[in-house]
Amino acid sequence: LKRIDSGLGIMSKKTKKKVRNIICTILSFFLALFIFADVFCVFTVSYAVNENVWIDQMNSSNYYSDKADEIKNRLASLGNASGLPPEFFDGVVDPVQISKDTQAYMDSYFEGKNEVVYSSGFKQNFSSELERYIADNKVKTDDKNIDYLVDEAEHVYLASLKIPLLYRLSDYISQFRRILPFAIAGLSAASAVIVIVLFLCNKWKHRSVKYLYFAGAGTCLSLLAVSAVLSFTGGLKSIVLESRALYGMAVSFGTAVTIAFWALTAFFFILSIVLYLIYGNMVRKVTSDD
Repeated sequence: LKRIDSGLGIMSKKTKKKVRNIICTILSFFLALFIFADVFCVFTVSYAVNENVWIDQMNSSNYYSDKADEIKNRLASLGNASGLPPEFFDGVVDPVQISKDTQAYMDSYFEGKNEVVYSSGFKQNFSSELERYIADNKVKTDDKNIDYLVDEAEHVYLASLKIPLLYRLSDYISQFRRILPFAIAGLSAASAVIVIVLFLCNKWKHRSVKYLYFAGAGTCLSLLAVSAVLSFTGGLKSIVLESRALYGMAVSFGTAVTIAFWALTAFFFILSIVLYLIYGNMVRKVTSDD
């Protein structure tokens, strides 16, 4: 009877160990899932809905100079019908003014306001240059035609500075900016609770480190998959946009996103290796003590 009772006790311990291992493995899976989701939310806040990142990509992709060339070409088509030479618009379209108006446009957009594009500076400059051209070349015209030309030029300028991509994503970005901070806090809290549970459930701490290693490796593999897809598809290089300036900014943004994901993948890869080495060192200490 004693042998049978001891055998049942051993079987009970083995069963408890198996159940504990299964539960801890499931917890490590959810920990990896929560960490990945948390990283994705932090990444979205840091990149997708961050105005400074958009501005940086505009600067790094020569957005303003490309946009100035686009506006000149559109205005040149308008000027042909009015007898204005293409070189007239060289002094009308200023990349610095475009930069200021774009900054104001982005500020109003990310502050949750409606699309606001300021064109007063361009309109004033265009009107001054047009009056000077008329006076220097003694062109005969009337105020009605001048006002029409100024209004049409302003319309071209306004239409050129608007970013359709932002307009389409405006509702989503506004919602994300409100929800994401709470999502990040919730995911971080859930991850912390799982880590605490893993340490409380395992008497030997090296086992807890093992499950943390599983979670780190799982997060690394998830990020690796995203990074590989981004690299394979070329980021946003395949996107079709009529505006060369917008395309250059989109490609620059996609490249920055791809690099950031590879950096995150490298970080969790190193973290996984460190956790694995710590686990191995702790196991050696336990076996040497025995």
